[in-house]
Amino acid sequence: MSRLTALPVFAVRTSLKVARLPLDTALKLAGRGGTTIADQAEGHVKQAAGTVLGDEELRQEGTRTTVAAEERAEAQALRGKAAAEREKADDAAAAKAKEAEAKKKQAAARAKARREKAAKDKAEAQAKADEVAEKRRQASEKAEEEQRKAGEAEARKAELEALKADEEALDKKDEAITAKDEAKRLEDAAARVKEQRTSED
Repeated sequence: MSRLTALPVFAVRTSLKVARLPLDTALKLAGRGGTTIADQAEGHVKQAAGTVLGDEELRQEGTRTTVAAEERAEAQALRGKAAAEREKADDAAAAKAKEAEAKKKQAAARAKARREKAAKDKAEAQAKADEVAEKRRQASEKAEEEQRKAGEAEARKAELEALKADEEALDKKDEAITAKDEAKRLEDAAARVKEQRTSED
């Protein structure tokens, strides 16, 4: 590098440093301290100045600065994209987890409702079975009572018939005794009449 070109190159580098100071400060205050905008601008300026001044070293330095800044910018973009994808994936996973939890609660509620319905149906079936058994028991007791009463009525009827038969037999016996007594009385009367006639003769 000749003395004629060395001075302008030095001036370019110094001017760039001075110019970047407020730009870097402003970017930091804006929360964009890691940005590559200033580096890319510096690289382009160095490339242009190197070309104008015929300083290959300055031009290559500008090229390297520009390429490095572009690569950093691309890396930052990729990191940002990856972070966005991660956030999107996290949101999707959270949504799926929330949906799965909701489905789990719904399934638990349905299972509980089925268990409660089954218990209710079982209780109702048992109550009906108990009611049927009670009706059968009552019907059986009623039939037994009716049968017992029928048996008692039949026994009373047979007893009355037996008493009636005994009464009829006693009546016949009384009639026979009365007839026998009457016959004896008549026989005795006839004997007395005969005896009286005999004594008169």
